[in-house]
Amino acid sequence: MAFQFRFDSILALRCRERDEAGREVGKANEAIRRVDEQIRDLQRQRDEIRRLAAGMFQNHGDGNRESPNSHGVSIDRALQQGRYDLQLQAEQIGLRSTKETLLKELQRRRDVLVNAEAEVKRLERLRETQKSEYRYLELQREQAESDDLTTARLIIDRRNRNRSRT
Repeated sequence: MAFQFRFDSILALRCRERDEAGREVGKANEAIRRVDEQIRDLQRQRDEIRRLAAGMFQNHGDGNRESPNSHGVSIDRALQQGRYDLQLQAEQIGLRSTKETLLKELQRRRDVLVNAEAEVKRLERLRETQKSEYRYLELQREQAESDDLTTARLIIDRRNRNRSRT
C-alpha cells in the first residue's frame, strides 16, 4: 500500500494560491514601474519647458539682459508655458500619490505571498513527516512479518527434527 497524504488537495490549493499571490506581486511591481515611468516622462517635459522658457530670456552676448518684449518674446506664451508646467507638476503629485497607494498595496500583496508560502511549507513539512512515519511503520510491519516467518520456520524445523528423531 503506497503512502497517500490526506491533505494533498489542500496542498495543491495552497500552491495555486501562492502562485496567484506571486502573480499579484508581479502585477503590482509592473504598475509601480509604469507610474515611475510616467513621473519621469512628466519631469522630462517640465525640464524641456523650463529650458525653452530660459532660452526666451537668454543673454545676447553683451552681458546685458534684454527685455523680453524687445526680441518678440510673448508674455502670453511664457504664461502659457508656466501654466502648463504647473499642470504637469500637479499630474506628478497625483502620480506620486498613486505610487504611494500602489506601494502599500504591493506590501499587502507581499504579505499575502509570504503567508501563502509559509502555509505551503507547513503542509510540505507535514507531508514529509507523515511520509517518514509511514515508512517507519511499514518497515516495522515488514520486520514483524519477517520475524513471524522466521519464527514459523524455526518452529517447523524443530518439529521436523523432533519427528525425525522419533
